[in-house]
Amino acid sequence: MRAWRLSQSLYLTLLAFLIVLLCFLLYQYPRSLQTDVSKVVLFMPTQTYYSKIQELENVLRRATMPDKTVILTMVDESLASPGSVLEILLQSFKSGEGTQRLLNHLVIITMDPQAYEYCSSLHPYCIHPSTFPHHFATKGQSIVTTPLQSLFTWTKYDVLLEVDADVLWLRSPFVNFNPVDELTISCNNLSGGQRRGYLEDGGIFFLKANAISFEFFKHWKLIKVLFPNNPVQDSLCTTIEQWPEALETYGFRVQLVNTTYFGGFCKLNKDMLREAYTIQANCCDDLKSKVHDLKIVLDDWIRFRKGASGDNALDRMAPRWPLKCPRRNYTQS
Repeated sequence: MRAWRLSQSLYLTLLAFLIVLLCFLLYQYPRSLQTDVSKVVLFMPTQTYYSKIQELENVLRRATMPDKTVILTMVDESLASPGSVLEILLQSFKSGEGTQRLLNHLVIITMDPQAYEYCSSLHPYCIHPSTFPHHFATKGQSIVTTPLQSLFTWTKYDVLLEVDADVLWLRSPFVNFNPVDELTISCNNLSGGQRRGYLEDGGIFFLKANAISFEFFKHWKLIKVLFPNNPVQDSLCTTIEQWPEALETYGFRVQLVNTTYFGGFCKLNKDMLREAYTIQANCCDDLKSKVHDLKIVLDDWIRFRKGASGDNALDRMAPRWPLKCPRRNYTQS
């Protein structure tokens, strides 16, 4: 009888412990995930996980260029729907000079199932969000809640999430990249009004995946954890300007390319269609305005390609954009 009572006592103690543990986990469970559980994968069977990793490897193997280069961009549901930024991006590849073949090397990382379904209907190389169950929770949100965890986990400020989709590819940009440098990037010098000038990324960057880059971005992540209010979080360009000693320490070589060739709405010039390789809808926060103005840019580009060689008026065609995106923080030269 005593043994039976002892076993009952242990059973009730264990049951109470499990109930307390469950309540604790539910209390700690991020509220953002509770409201949108259908869009997050927190746990995955081992076999399924490895099949997703294999799927990722297969996509990268098929999309990689002979020199191991791959083009990456990232979209969520708001960027991947009919008439969205994703459609404009893909059309720019099809309408550019020497860019059609680059579609074979474009990998699109989708951040939610809706984006994946639509992306897959347009493009063969779309990555399902469940491939990165611990990196993407809800749209752009991280499941990380503590600085210690964020040191080892992707957040919305990581380099992967610096990859923008609001960029038109007019010409193949690779002739401008020095393969020796770890990073090639364009940076816009903008006026900050009351504050001093600051930098805005030009929408495209070329990053070499090697040990030097890996160590530098670990350093960048550590800085963002230790100094969360530092402007180094704003962009890669700001990082380069604010922390030159880090570049030297890690031997991280950076090539800054002219914004005339890799520009955007932040800084326009009248010959942009004739000279630019890529154009980004930067300095514009409203998504509908981005889509509206990018469609105008793409339409002008298609007209320019068809008529520039025989029509002097088109050859000198000044930009009609931005129209809905605010004309702020840029100068037209």
